[in-house]
Amino acid sequence: MGGIGTFKLGAQFPDLFARAQPTVGDESNNDVVASLRNLPVLMWNNSADELVNPALFGATSAKLLSLGYRYETDIYQPCFTSPSPAKCSPLFPNHLELAVNDQYAPAAAFLGSAQVDPNPSHVTYVVDTARDRPNLGLVADHAYWMSGVTIRSASHTSTTGDPEGQIDAVSHGFGHGDPLQLAPSAGPGTLTGGNLGPLVYARTSRSWGAAPLALTLDAIDVNATNIATATIDPTRAHVDCHAILNITTDGPIAVTLAGCGRTVHAG
Repeated sequence: MGGIGTFKLGAQFPDLFARAQPTVGDESNNDVVASLRNLPVLMWNNSADELVNPALFGATSAKLLSLGYRYETDIYQPCFTSPSPAKCSPLFPNHLELAVNDQYAPAAAFLGSAQVDPNPSHVTYVVDTARDRPNLGLVADHAYWMSGVTIRSASHTSTTGDPEGQIDAVSHGFGHGDPLQLAPSAGPGTLTGGNLGPLVYARTSRSWGAAPLALTLDAIDVNATNIATATIDPTRAHVDCHAILNITTDGPIAVTLAGCGRTVHAG
């Protein structure tokens, strides 16, 4: 599934991955991109891709930008504009250009030795039940210190028609706030060293600065849309069983603190 599979698995199970590098992919349901808060993304796409066109990958890139997440999108020019015309033509399959070129050094450097932060202070997670395969034991209902996340109504759907819900939780037990979102940047780039000669691309990106210090509190803010249940691991969220849960919801929700014998109902 290549780049599309990278987005699918990254959004379903974001706490299993430290970085995501989709090549010539996009996300069909851009609502789930919100789950990538703690998963930086490097997108490689081609402006003349005959399968994943700019309207598709552009919408995903725009979603990452609007959310203020860490990302980079490198949009490569079609192969027939390459300085190596003997190797390229207007009929060249641009969806396969980067595969044929076979040069992934910048992607490998981006992935590097990055490790997952298993306990971030801010978790955003979108449940898209149409992507689950219960018969195979694949049910995406957990991320980081949240688990047992279920939707309240199957009639609440995405633009693709998938039943979905979103939960956003901020723990004040870490003593810091969200990292500073730096201004987006843009510029040209060239990938060298591959089979097709220099490949030119246009880059857009955003990174984060330092996280500001904040008062440490035994409290978690929860904002939920179409979520029926969720369980929080208080130890991993850096709070205790007496934590204050400030819940904003569009309907009934039950939030359980694991191991505390305590469930808070709201809505």
